[in-house]
Amino acid sequence: MRRPLAVRCVQLIVAVAAVVGVDGHKAVAQDRLLSADFPEIYRVGGLNAPEWAFLESSSRAGFDAAGNLYVLDASAGRVVVLDPEGRLAQIIGRKGEGPGEFNRATDLAVWPDGSFAVSDLGHAAYQVFSPDGELKRFVRMSDIQGPMATFRGMRSAIRPDPLAVAIIAQGAASMMNRMARVVGQVMGGEEKYEPGVDDRGLERIRLDGDIVSSTIVLQAWRVPQEDASRDLSAEEQLDLSVIAEMISEDKFFAPRLHWDVLPGGTIAYTDSSDYAIKLAPPGGPVIDVVRRPISPQAVTPRIREGAVAHALDEFETRSNDPRGAAMSGLAAAILPGIMETMREALATREFFHEIPVLRGLRTTWDGGLWVQRRGDNPWDDKGPVDVFTAGHEYLGTFAASAPGMPAAFGPDGRVLYWETNELDVPTIVVKRLPVKIR
Repeated sequence: MRRPLAVRCVQLIVAVAAVVGVDGHKAVAQDRLLSADFPEIYRVGGLNAPEWAFLESSSRAGFDAAGNLYVLDASAGRVVVLDPEGRLAQIIGRKGEGPGEFNRATDLAVWPDGSFAVSDLGHAAYQVFSPDGELKRFVRMSDIQGPMATFRGMRSAIRPDPLAVAIIAQGAASMMNRMARVVGQVMGGEEKYEPGVDDRGLERIRLDGDIVSSTIVLQAWRVPQEDASRDLSAEEQLDLSVIAEMISEDKFFAPRLHWDVLPGGTIAYTDSSDYAIKLAPPGGPVIDVVRRPISPQAVTPRIREGAVAHALDEFETRSNDPRGAAMSGLAAAILPGIMETMREALATREFFHEIPVLRGLRTTWDGGLWVQRRGDNPWDDKGPVDVFTAGHEYLGTFAASAPGMPAAFGPDGRVLYWETNELDVPTIVVKRLPVKIR
């Protein structure tokens, strides 16, 4: 029997509402909630920890195939190695100027066999260690010397290449590349400085020689910028109005590049505001896309107002932090008026037209994907975490109130989390995932 027109209209409105959503979202597949109550293997740190276990929260870390955990203690200039039960196995390195010593270590990549590499900006080199902790190779980041070598070595993040003595590295923020170019011009060596990719690109960096050799393996999509390619002199780039312009052109909610490397070497990444995780071999085309029917939210005047207020509040918090205050004072001494310029630039910063769905991406030891979505507020990066199998099948979702994205994945379902107490003292917590979500 044909339904009355009024009934059919109501059904159509309900169907459209389900697809579009009252808040501007399209259809959202129902989350299949997962329990985050997985067992703890060990914890290390806290107020009563031994001296070697006083580590910085969220220090770079990684597992080897035996379940040993390697933690970069950057402030102490060393790598702390824990055995599978959480006992101290080794302390490798110390602060210093010689090979095997660290001078501003910034990142760590661990291979399954237990060898690892440390990115050391003070030495402008990657130091590669064997599984027994012996220095195997000291690989310079550049064929030039001095500050330019350090600038060239700056990277946002590194991951071990599972197929070679190499790393996959994300370039430094584009503003850092611009600063490096200014320094090069001031020093008269601009013709020697080639910054490489910025934070929208990935390079494969080989570590089997005395000097790195790199190949661009991915160039992600970027929000178009009117003056991104404009060449500016050193004097112009130190002008307050130009600095404000550079800050403003980095739009609120512009999609960031999130990525990781699967066990077979394929790169998983997302570079847009959509729920789309692209899979591509290094330097090759996209071979698959993992999706869920969750669409970005349009930016409204109310969201704009809240985002600006949040950004200004964070700016003041960082500026008043003891470390932030020192940097703010230094910046103000070099460029009087810079802090007020930065405040004004944040207040007038432009917006991307929609809010990206995804805020984080990691691959598991067994080839699964963990994908972090935005939180309740548009600027909140700590939302629910979706879990996919190695075959890209959606398994379920951890609620935003669950532990969140692990800092590292290891064999046999091991995952690393960092916890801090009310005094901000960090603790390493290693747990074991159930088989079905590894």
